[in-house]
Amino acid sequence: MRGRRLSPRLAARLRGVRSSGDAGISLVEVMVTVGIMGVLMAIFTAGILQVYRSVNVTESVAAAQSQLNIMFQRLDKEVRYASWVAEPGLVRNRWYVEYAYMEYDKTNAQTGAQTGKAQCGQLRLDLGTGVMQRVQWTPGSPPAEGRPGQTLASQIVTTGLGSGTATPPFELQKAGSFPYGGMNSSAVGARFAPDFQRLRLHMTTRVSSSPDAAPVETDITFTALNTSRDTSADNVCDEGRPQ
Repeated sequence: MRGRRLSPRLAARLRGVRSSGDAGISLVEVMVTVGIMGVLMAIFTAGILQVYRSVNVTESVAAAQSQLNIMFQRLDKEVRYASWVAEPGLVRNRWYVEYAYMEYDKTNAQTGAQTGKAQCGQLRLDLGTGVMQRVQWTPGSPPAEGRPGQTLASQIVTTGLGSGTATPPFELQKAGSFPYGGMNSSAVGARFAPDFQRLRLHMTTRVSSSPDAAPVETDITFTALNTSRDTSADNVCDEGRPQ
């Protein structure tokens, strides 16, 4: 018996079903594609996070440096022309140093001479808050302990400053002394003896609490040009130091 022939229309449909049986993608191909996309996304995310951290570190360092530069500019006119600088000291979790200077407010138009008045200044670093403030008063009218002052710097790292294990924030270098004795790496030499009193400020600030934020260390020495080797150790401005 001869077989029956399929109609042309049915044969075309069957050929279409057979040819499309392997169309599309398999589960293995889907898993491989998803895996590759996951790796690429992880690399992209890591790159974005690295850029963000770098920007954060740069901004924190710039902010800390700007803060310290402003502090330097404010102190430069006072400490650099001070006539006396006290021995720094730690009193009830606060570091203090006082200095005496002249505040000039008027200039004689004919002679060019300046008139001014004696002033006392004090730098105070609170180890609890990491804030350094400047306090000013007229000799004979000392401020009360804890009186709010002008904030010069904040977020100062105070670890070890209360126990003496870290470099003090304030250091008086007396006229005629050898502040760099034994420090052969000093640019001026170990036998250098200044003719003026000098006040050294050493501190580290960290603006951001992020572990990626780098601390900024500042080491500045002001030379009090109105002092000499004969400057007395006592001055009325030491009245501002709490007892």
